[in-house]
Amino acid sequence: MAEPTLGFAVIGATGLFASTYLDAAGAVPELELRAIAARREQPLREVSAAYGHPDIHTRWQAVLERHDIDVVAVVTSNAEHCPITLAALRAGKHVICEKPLANTAADARAMYAAAVAARRGHVVGHFMRLSEPVRMVKQLLDADELGEVQALFAYIWAARAPHEPAQWWMTAAECPAGSMGLIGVHFVDLARYLTDSEVLRVFAHLPTLVTQRPDLGAISRRAANAWSAARPDGSLDGLPMTSVDASDYGTLHAVLANGALLTISAGQTTFTRPGPLPDLQVHGTRASAFVYLGDGRLAPAVRLVRGTDGALADVPLREQASYRAQNARMFRDEIIPALRGRAEGREGYAAASFYDGWKAAEVIDAALVAHQTGAWADVGG
Repeated sequence: MAEPTLGFAVIGATGLFASTYLDAAGAVPELELRAIAARREQPLREVSAAYGHPDIHTRWQAVLERHDIDVVAVVTSNAEHCPITLAALRAGKHVICEKPLANTAADARAMYAAAVAARRGHVVGHFMRLSEPVRMVKQLLDADELGEVQALFAYIWAARAPHEPAQWWMTAAECPAGSMGLIGVHFVDLARYLTDSEVLRVFAHLPTLVTQRPDLGAISRRAANAWSAARPDGSLDGLPMTSVDASDYGTLHAVLANGALLTISAGQTTFTRPGPLPDLQVHGTRASAFVYLGDGRLAPAVRLVRGTDGALADVPLREQASYRAQNARMFRDEIIPALRGRAEGREGYAAASFYDGWKAAEVIDAALVAHQTGAWADVGG
C-alpha cells in the first residue's frame, strides 16, 4: 500500500539553497508543495510562479497554522533555525532544517530533544553525506577496503570575491563561527559519519581576512553573487562600505575517539571555480581515498591509492544523472524514509538527524573556544 502524500512547505523559499527543496517537491510524488514563505512578497510570488503556484505567506507562523502541511523545510538564516524549528515541532510538523542545525550546541540539543519528544521526523541538511562519492567511500570503509582510518583532510572553498557585497552570513550575530560553522561543518559531519566516531577535541584558527565589504543593504546571496560577477575587476570606488566581523577563512584540527586526525580548511574569500570546491581525503591503514565532490563543471570522482607505487585507481560510481534527478533520488530514497521512520522511533538511516546536527554543533562550539583561547578545546566540555 502506497504511503500518503505529504503536504510540504518551504520557509525561506527565496533563499539560495531553497531550490534543493523546491525542486524535490516537483520531482517526488510523495511530496506536494502547498505553501512557501519568505519576508519579501514580490520575490516570493516569482518563486511561486516557477513552482506550480503554491500558496505564499510572508509570515512563517501562517504556514505552521495550516492543517494541510505535514513537512516543513526551514531554509532561513542560521539564527532563525532554532525558533522556527521548535515552533514547527510544537505544531506537529516533520522538519528538514538546513545546516548548520543551530548556531550553538545548546540550541541544537534543544531541537533534537523537541523532535524526539514530539515524535516527529527530523533531518538536517548535511546532504553531502548522501552524495554518490561519499556513499561509495562509506561502502569501502564498511567493507574494510581502506583499513582503519588514520586521518581525514578536507577543504571547501566557496567563490566569494573580496568585493562581494555584505550579507547576513558575514556577521558574527548570524554566523558566530563564520565559514567553519557555515560550510566547514559539512566535513565535521562527514568525519563522524565515515568513521562512526565522535570528535574529542579541537584546535582552530578562525580569522576574518576581508574586513570591509560593499554595503548594498539587505541583499540576497543570489543577487550579491550576480552583482560581484558583473564587476570582475573588483572596483569599489565610491561605494559605501561596512565592517565584516564573521570569520571568512578557517582551519580546524581535531582528534577523534578512534584516534584518527581531522583537518578542515573552509574559506569564502577565494576566486575559485563557480560554486563550492569541496574535496576530501580519507587515509587508512590499507588504502587512501581521494574524494572529489564536484562543483558543477568537474564530475564527482573517487580514486584509491593502494600500496607504495602511488598509482591512482578510479572507483566506478553510479551513472551521474542530472542535478534534479540526483536531488529527487536523495529525497525519495533517503530523506522521506528517514522522516517517516524517525517519527516512529526507528533509526539506521543515512540522512543526518538532529542528533547528528547537535554533535556537529558541539564541535563548532569547541572550535570557537579554541580560537578565542589559542589552545586545544574539549568537545562537549
